[in-house]
Amino acid sequence: MASNRGSLPFPPKVVGFSLAPPPNPIDQLKSLIERRDEAAKTLANIETEIDRLVSEESICGPNDLQDVENYDGTLGVSQAFVALHEPKIGQLQWLDDLASQFTAQGDNKGNVSGERWGSGGMISRDHFITAGHCFDRLDNGPDGWVCPKRGGQTVSSDEIAKLMRVNFKYQIDAATGSVRVPDSFPILGLEEYRLGGLDFAIVKLGANGDGDFPGDKYGTISLAATDLTVPGEILCVIQHPNGRPKEVEAGPLRDNIGGRMTYSSIDTEGGSSGSPILSIAGELVGVHTNGGCTRNPPGGFNRGVAVGVIRLASTII
Repeated sequence: MASNRGSLPFPPKVVGFSLAPPPNPIDQLKSLIERRDEAAKTLANIETEIDRLVSEESICGPNDLQDVENYDGTLGVSQAFVALHEPKIGQLQWLDDLASQFTAQGDNKGNVSGERWGSGGMISRDHFITAGHCFDRLDNGPDGWVCPKRGGQTVSSDEIAKLMRVNFKYQIDAATGSVRVPDSFPILGLEEYRLGGLDFAIVKLGANGDGDFPGDKYGTISLAATDLTVPGEILCVIQHPNGRPKEVEAGPLRDNIGGRMTYSSIDTEGGSSGSPILSIAGELVGVHTNGGCTRNPPGGFNRGVAVGVIRLASTII
């Protein structure tokens, strides 16, 4: 006879039992870092769109920009530094003959023919890094620019790139005070564009009329292995502000959070977008993308995207 156990049921038969392994703290940390970086990218994209609608570039206090060949060495980097690195910086410019390339029904050459558009730098024999928004498909946007159209449709970002050239040596000659004749190179294609939601692009350049490649002739910028993150570290931005001949500015890093570099005393203007942000070692630590000093004075700042997050997104660098 079975023993009387009252009203309680017999416990169920246990077939098997095991404890789940405790979470790996390293995996947890990696997951948190990934979530943080994704949130930072989302924030950067939102702020990029806000700034695009308000102000692309801005002067931070007094305008300290100087012509590269007349630089006096007072901004935080030496004259020798600028002389060494300025040849590697070029200017994006729309081709002059857009009207002849858009003649079919429904075509429109837009209003950008010959416009000096942005800045950038050589990172290999034929690769030029700049800002992604230089190749955005604009159609009467906040600044009034209209990109060319075929059959009533704005051309692709890849075709936009091919409708531009890159000019080197577009700068004031210190000896004569005149603008040098630029050395121009065709853009063969848009190799990378806004990968990972980041505002950068890499285009491939062809040879100039003499058969020279820009990286061979003017040198290339080395990419930093790690980001600059310590506030106060000196940055240099060699650029073509507002389409002008090449100029230089320098100043301290404000911060670098989630791959967004900010600086509150480095002047930029429209046309500065895409300029390499150089460290005191002459390495590329970021790409300038946006203004902001005049949007929220006195606490505003200009900013760019850091090389670390670009490396994560790019297959070229």
